[in-house]
Amino acid sequence: MKKNKITIGIIILAFFVAFLTIPQVVVAADDTSLSDVIDAGKIVVGVDAAYPPFEQKTGDVVEGFDPEIMAFIVDDMGIEVEWMDVAWDTIFTGLAAGNYDCVMSAVTITTERMESMDFTRWYYFSTQAVMVTLDNPKNITTIEDVNNASVKVGVQIATTSQWYLEDEEYASEMVSFATITLAIEALSSGTVDVVLGDLATLVAGQSSNPGNFEIVDKFSPEAFGIACQKGSTALVNRINEALDKLLGDDPYNPEFSAYYNTSHAKWMNSSVFVDLDQLKIALDELNTGSSGPTISGASIFSMVAVIIIPVYGLIRKYKKKQL
Repeated sequence: MKKNKITIGIIILAFFVAFLTIPQVVVAADDTSLSDVIDAGKIVVGVDAAYPPFEQKTGDVVEGFDPEIMAFIVDDMGIEVEWMDVAWDTIFTGLAAGNYDCVMSAVTITTERMESMDFTRWYYFSTQAVMVTLDNPKNITTIEDVNNASVKVGVQIATTSQWYLEDEEYASEMVSFATITLAIEALSSGTVDVVLGDLATLVAGQSSNPGNFEIVDKFSPEAFGIACQKGSTALVNRINEALDKLLGDDPYNPEFSAYYNTSHAKWMNSSVFVDLDQLKIALDELNTGSSGPTISGASIFSMVAVIIIPVYGLIRKYKKKQL
């Protein structure tokens, strides 16, 4: 009898070990993210419209590279778009509260953000950059030169530039600004010695102030995505269908459509170029660091039931065989 109990225990343990190693899946039965948007006939998008060339305002109209990409997405979905201009430091709080359906505002996909929100595939590949004035009094030529206690660095608050300085524990003095435009103005006035930010945004700042600034280095490859509330699997998948038409269905080897190329040339004043090696580094880092989606309580109950019932049957058969 003791031997029988041990054998039964082993069977039960084996099944539960198998259960614990089952890949996590999202149960989308109660996911109304896509149907809500379709029923409303529009998608409400949170944006910090002070980040050219990705987004900016002309009067009440939000325009830029991101709105042009979103225009393609909503046309593909057969709906309209409503933009909500929100300050960057509160934009994700608003997303979590359900104030809008998604955020499209040059948002870098990071493993930390993936824990609290869902992302589409990437739609823009970026790098961080280092910008100084032409006289460059601190003689900064690389990102490593920024790591100096005598250097004041301007960044937009709650961006990957700020996190880079913090993660690398740079000795420089960091000065945070509500917008990247304010950081660039501080560089022009000499309040800071250098500004870190997305390359395209700093290039736009340089173009708006000809003869004042120079971009001296690039670092930290990044991918931009559209952020949705956690659990918005259906909406994310539908947006991805549209993005695949713009960039191809292989994230590691993009094939840009004519629409994408035209939009990029219009807002970035350059042809599309993506360093595939750097892209692979950025995507691999996200795939390695991502924690899979969570399983709902109802799903866990169902999976346990699916496992327990067959186990119970096996035990009964085993006991009858022993009699």
